[in-house]
Amino acid sequence: MIPVRLFLASLLCLTLGVSNAFAHDLWLNTTAVDSKTVRVEIGYGHDFPNPEPISEKRLGLFTTPKLITPQGEVALKQSGENYSYTADFALQSGSYLAVGNYKPTFWTNGHGGWEMNNRTQRPDAKYCELVSMHTKNIWSVGGDTSTELISKPVNAKMEFIPLVHPSTVKPGQKFPVKILVNGKPASTVEVKATFAGFSDEDCYAFTGRTNLEGVINIIPLKAGHWFAITKHTENHNDLKVCDETIYVSTLTFQINE
Repeated sequence: MIPVRLFLASLLCLTLGVSNAFAHDLWLNTTAVDSKTVRVEIGYGHDFPNPEPISEKRLGLFTTPKLITPQGEVALKQSGENYSYTADFALQSGSYLAVGNYKPTFWTNGHGGWEMNNRTQRPDAKYCELVSMHTKNIWSVGGDTSTELISKPVNAKMEFIPLVHPSTVKPGQKFPVKILVNGKPASTVEVKATFAGFSDEDCYAFTGRTNLEGVINIIPLKAGHWFAITKHTENHNDLKVCDETIYVSTLTFQINE
């Protein structure tokens, strides 16, 4: 007989592994090159947290990432691999946010698979969705645990709002976050989370749903680099153009021992 826990874990992997043929995860990595240079990398794929070159045909789908600091926003410029951006910035103790976006993009499915267009461009499409993605990376320097900056909304269509600093959360403890859609609490949306090295398949170490106030307690069971994702789907505002509008939001953060 298959142990119940093993069976449920397998079922979770199979269920959560169902995704659109074109789907990729989106995240950001933030690191210090030295005391005066910061690097932000766009991760787009299925090998979190490892970035990979973005295909030329999709490179234009991404905005230039932003680094939000206690002193204000720092401009980043592309440097090295096409997913890598740097800024000259004298690092100080504090908490920072790197934010990025996958621009709203139409996708249709039909005979021949997925194409980057809408129903007016592909009248025989069986399905159409307008997808946008937003991502945040929380980065703490010098052991800072302040939430003033990281808990402020950045006016994305859908976003995670940490209610405590992840650096204060130990493995097995609760990490409360609020999910906003168009600035309002997103109730009963599914949230999934995993950590680097957990699985090379579409499996997650945590899954749950927000309450009516849009809040959920993510429970990171292990120290490491974590990735959380959520999605909201609604009818597109013009069904002659597309069927659904989909907002995806991700958050990456570090959990310490």
